Amino acid sequence: MTEGAILPQIIAFALPLFVGNLFQQLYNTTDCFVVGKFLGRDALAAIGASSQFVFTVIGFFNGFSTGAQVVISQSFGAKNIRRMQGAIHTAIASAFVISAFMTVFGIFVSPLVLRAISVPQDVFDLADSYLRIYFSGIAFLILYNVGSGILRALGDSRRPFYFLVFSSVVNIALDLLFVLGLGLGIRGAAWATVISEGISIVPVFFVLMRGDELFRVRIKNLKIDIVILKEILRIGLPGAIASSLTAFSNTFIQKYVNLFTSSCAAGWAVFVRLDQFMQTAMMSIAFSAMTFVSQNFGASKTERIRQGIKSSLSLKLVFIAFLALMLFIFAGSLTSIFIDDEESIRYGSIFIRCTAPFYLLCAVCMFFAQVLRGLGDSLAPTIITFSGFVVLRQTFLFIATRLTPSFYVVSMAYPVVWIFTSTTMTCYYRFRYSKFELKA
Repeated sequence: MTEGAILPQIIAFALPLFVGNLFQQLYNTTDCFVVGKFLGRDALAAIGASSQFVFTVIGFFNGFSTGAQVVISQSFGAKNIRRMQGAIHTAIASAFVISAFMTVFGIFVSPLVLRAISVPQDVFDLADSYLRIYFSGIAFLILYNVGSGILRALGDSRRPFYFLVFSSVVNIALDLLFVLGLGLGIRGAAWATVISEGISIVPVFFVLMRGDELFRVRIKNLKIDIVILKEILRIGLPGAIASSLTAFSNTFIQKYVNLFTSSCAAGWAVFVRLDQFMQTAMMSIAFSAMTFVSQNFGASKTERIRQGIKSSLSLKLVFIAFLALMLFIFAGSLTSIFIDDEESIRYGSIFIRCTAPFYLLCAVCMFFAQVLRGLGDSLAPTIITFSGFVVLRQTFLFIATRLTPSFYVVSMAYPVVWIFTSTTMTCYYRFRYSKFELKA
């Protein structure tokens, strides 16, 4: 990414990343569809109650993967192959160690979290079973994210996409088999996800261990280089913590949703899935920009960084505006894909239409956060994200729901925060990195 036309490179990198991430979202979305259509409202509410806790763990390891990706990209751009290979092996070795811990941690704390967010008793056992099974295979998801992040750091977003498509198809087939064919209920949906995630890591590590000599992974070299790990954590840990705390904060939005009916909880579960698709679209271009920026930062190409930021942001705003408009117009139809209950569809549509007009602000915040991380500055976006997505959001919900206990107030918890974070993130970027300032 340090040579050639900028916009085609960004599109060529972002497109398979976007479609691939869409297929990754299909894991849980397929669970929602099959469960909502064939097991009913309560089962769908159970998945919705557990989803944000899952995102808490995923968010942490996505942040860790981002740190590794930036170090690898910068080393690749600077042609420091020894450091790049050390970062690759350190990232994988660290993922093995931490994922083992998180498997035990997730299984143990799942029921505690569900009680903390006041999950209704009639769906508690279903949500607990889903979470425990999901966390039994969380290592597969973690290793896939780290392995595919390594390939993307080197500019290869196509092969991770192909691997995800394959495993997503497997997940859909297993969902139908376990839930409909074998009658395993919500537990079958969870097992389908775990098995398909296990399948997804096989081709990723085959490429890493049998591919180009430049980035080949060797088992004998799998060790943690403390110096490189510190650099990965310096860049990735703030983002990992911010992502986890944000998702954990969103977990407690579920507590406010649970104050209303199970139809409201089911509608919220559908909204969360559609919101994840929007987040995927935003992250794909943001990660593309981050990789572009970090490689050119390593190569000391300042003017190219400025041009890349301008092109990426323009592309992202146009794309997200189109998707948000479609989401707003077809909110009811999209919700009805997952559930037949009319009251649940009404709640889901309200949540979507209250949020859709503000997605451009979220896109701006997310874009500059990843650009800053590509430049090696991860602390500031973490502080801004934490201040908005955790402190401000929970403060808003605590006060607003006591003044006006309405689900309309809950549905505004996202937009209020995006107004603050997008403004603050943009101002910090323009103040701190004036040499990369966007110009007309």
